[in-house]
Amino acid sequence: MYTFIDIGAYGRRSDGGIFKESEMGQKFESGEMKLPPPASPYGSDATLPYCIVGDEAFPLKPYLMRPYLGKTRVEHDRRVFNYRLRRARRVIENTFGIMVSRWRIFRKPIIMPVEHSMLIVQAAVCLHNFLRLSDLNDEEDVKYITPGSIDYENENNVLMPGSWRAEPQNGTAFAEITRCGNNSSTKEAYAIREILILIMKEL
Repeated sequence: MYTFIDIGAYGRRSDGGIFKESEMGQKFESGEMKLPPPASPYGSDATLPYCIVGDEAFPLKPYLMRPYLGKTRVEHDRRVFNYRLRRARRVIENTFGIMVSRWRIFRKPIIMPVEHSMLIVQAAVCLHNFLRLSDLNDEEDVKYITPGSIDYENENNVLMPGSWRAEPQNGTAFAEITRCGNNSSTKEAYAIREILILIMKEL
């Protein structure tokens, strides 16, 4: 389900740039997001700030974790970190995937004035959250999100792709844009990511 949304940016811009200029991104950057105080994850002695997760299109920040770049040359511990970060990121990926799968208007660019397009997206988000809540609170056989439509873990704890990922994605209005963001990262953000790797090794 969606908690925060910011609608109205042009689709050709980078994800990182859009986030940076959004109201939410600016509040994260200025420390006004009212996050819980830093805590020790999984009983570790390290105290780390709460953060959100993004893909390669976003910059590494103390409040935003992104994966290490590269696939074949990344060390084992960093590959594990990337895998677990992807598992956390799949929640929003599934949300967007279900939106495209269920609301066919997102299968192609919306040929309407920007103001009307924004209203359509807002309506779809509200309907998505309403139907998602109905799924959780209703025991009816008809479900908005059916079993297997979103990513899941099998009996061997292996992450399996949801059926929405098998649907054709070409031409959708939600196109994936990667490695387009600002890669400026602070020493603090690097240190937080390295500490998270050490904690994951102990799990």
